[in-house]
Amino acid sequence: MQLTSEDVGAGEVPTRLSYDLYCVKHLSISSIYLSDSDEVSCALCLIRSFPNLQSMEIKVESDDNDIPPLESLEVERFSDVTFNYLREVKLMQTNGTIPEKQLIKLLLTKSPELVRMLIEPCLVEESGTVQILAELIRFQRASPNAEVVYKLDKQPNHHPISFSLARMFSEVDVN
Repeated sequence: MQLTSEDVGAGEVPTRLSYDLYCVKHLSISSIYLSDSDEVSCALCLIRSFPNLQSMEIKVESDDNDIPPLESLEVERFSDVTFNYLREVKLMQTNGTIPEKQLIKLLLTKSPELVRMLIEPCLVEESGTVQILAELIRFQRASPNAEVVYKLDKQPNHHPISFSLARMFSEVDVN
């Protein structure tokens, strides 16, 4: 099943499908522009309509970092949703934009069974990486076991360099 912004008129993307699909356990979104509210609305409609979703992969397309936060990704707008079965999330090609951080925050806040979130960024400057990691540490988590792995090295012949923010979170004072 595919739901796109072409299937419905602008501004008419439903928040949920008219029925839930309990059989869907894995969702892969091959590319999404988080600055496009129609694309984000379609993706969120699908995510909300799969109550038994256990894992998801999302490849983000490049966005402009100066875009304002999207209302559709604000955690407050998801007060009626909890991703009770979501255990693994993989976000690829991220670069630390506001919408990407909103998506990460939303998934961490609404996934009480989350075990691992793997973030594979695009090439980001060291200062940008430090800033992103500092923000990720502060995000609230619904799951005390949620490990956020930020994969830094994309060299094919080397072991990936990564930070596990679950362990760092317990050692850092975030006041």
